[in-house]
Amino acid sequence: MTPPPYLYHALLRPSILQILRAAGYHGARTSVLDSVTDMAARYLDALCRLTATFAAHNNEEPETGELVPTIVDVRMALQQIGALLPEKSELEQLYNGVEDTRGVDAFVAWAAGPVNKEIKRIALDSDEATDYLNALKLKHSKNDDDSRYTGSLLGKCIDHGNVEVEGGKYHSIAVWEEKMKEAARRPTLQPQPQEDKPEDINGDREDSRPPSSGLSSIGDQSIADPMDLE
Repeated sequence: MTPPPYLYHALLRPSILQILRAAGYHGARTSVLDSVTDMAARYLDALCRLTATFAAHNNEEPETGELVPTIVDVRMALQQIGALLPEKSELEQLYNGVEDTRGVDAFVAWAAGPVNKEIKRIALDSDEATDYLNALKLKHSKNDDDSRYTGSLLGKCIDHGNVEVEGGKYHSIAVWEEKMKEAARRPTLQPQPQEDKPEDINGDREDSRPPSSGLSSIGDQSIADPMDLE
């Protein structure tokens, strides 16, 4: 099995530690923690892939071609992955005429219940932070300045402006991308009808007879007969 990328694995591990601590665990072996973190990463990856798949089928923007996921796509992905259980089969729900929302109700109750509140209490050290990364930055930074994280995974991206393309037809990548999108939306041109050509004796538009050779001019003469070369 290919080992997970160390950076993403290390960023996910504190969240798993906080969930385990909220569940009542106060210690674990490193191998066990890595295994649980890997399973959580695979679960989130599968959930994101399913959400993108449903968004591609339901909410793709026709002009830009971008995926715009909605809460419906997330719910369908949760149902597909088995997170919203118990739930009757779709055929049984259609037969009864009543939608089975027990799985959704249980998920909402867990999100607003004491278990999730305990996870938030352990993960967030202050009321100002809204998630674990913000709480970690506030803990290690004496002021609210996030400039030290600019350009990193924890901060804002550096705005480099437009990238100029030298020697090309378009002066920037943004212009080239817009031209490519216009070409994709442009209707396909129909082939122009060919001009009528005079038909030959056989009725074909092209002469179907093979080109004549020197042997075809002897007619009914035999090859053994002397030929007049003059």
